[in-house]
Amino acid sequence: MWQIPRSTLMVIGGLVLAASVPFIVTNSYLFHLLVMAIIWGILATSLNLVLGYTGLLSLAHGAFFGMGAYTSALLVTKCDWNFWATIPPAMAVAALAGVVLGVLTLRLEGHYFAISTLSFGIVVSLVLEKWDSLTEGARGITSIPAPTPIALFGLGVLRFESNTAKYYLAVAILAICLLFVWRLVHSPMGRALEAIRQNELLASCLGIDLVFYKLLAFSISAAMAGLAGVLYGVYITYLNPADAGLWNGFYAVMYIVIGGMGTFWGPLIGTLFLVTLPEFLRMFQEFRLLILGVLLILTITFLPDGIVGGAKMLWRRGTRLLARQK
Repeated sequence: MWQIPRSTLMVIGGLVLAASVPFIVTNSYLFHLLVMAIIWGILATSLNLVLGYTGLLSLAHGAFFGMGAYTSALLVTKCDWNFWATIPPAMAVAALAGVVLGVLTLRLEGHYFAISTLSFGIVVSLVLEKWDSLTEGARGITSIPAPTPIALFGLGVLRFESNTAKYYLAVAILAICLLFVWRLVHSPMGRALEAIRQNELLASCLGIDLVFYKLLAFSISAAMAGLAGVLYGVYITYLNPADAGLWNGFYAVMYIVIGGMGTFWGPLIGTLFLVTLPEFLRMFQEFRLLILGVLLILTITFLPDGIVGGAKMLWRRGTRLLARQK
């Protein structure tokens, strides 16, 4: 009897659930948190490509995120570009920044590389704040318009003014990014990145060009981070230099660590958990950062592979226990 693969069923179930969310979640604030979780999930997925699969701790992804957001917003507000035409330049600017930063820093190791990316993020944030004539400085960019409507060839016009429409747009882009990462990770390039993460010396002995693959993964990851920034800009409709600051990069690292580094679903689960968690900590407003810090320490100590890794461990133990009882 023919059976549908479990992975296919999971994808179909996920798509059905995502499509039904606007009808299930009627609270506007909770719906807003879900949209933000999707956008941050794209950023976390992009960082997971270099942190989880390649082993590079980058703290510059907040800067790539902001560069993509600012590029798209400036082209739309100051040059009257069509929103859809701004996406390739926004991703290209972020990717080019990733290439330049990678060429300068990817030969560094460990904390030296992390500090270099941290410094890059600080520089980008300062440039956006001080280049007042272009970026509006600390005032930020306001009134960013919704994505340009799409004509459906006689079937009407697809508009994106409502938050529901922006939600579906974010879900569609997230799905494309996840499919791309899945194919990339299961390609020869993905296997090369995994070899680099496991043992750089052995990977080099096997003929893998370490700098080339690191640079390629870093630039692709930066482009995806820029795409997440584009979505953020049109959803929030306002940008300021803090959106390219260090906190976004730190949060992305936290999402991955909590969810599970190097796992496919880990960044999304960690993002959803940490974006919605503050809503349940409202009564502890003064202690939210403390609680999040303690949570991160506990996760690193007792669940080094994150929520996804912990769930897999429990599943294996439960399966073995059931097998023994039989």
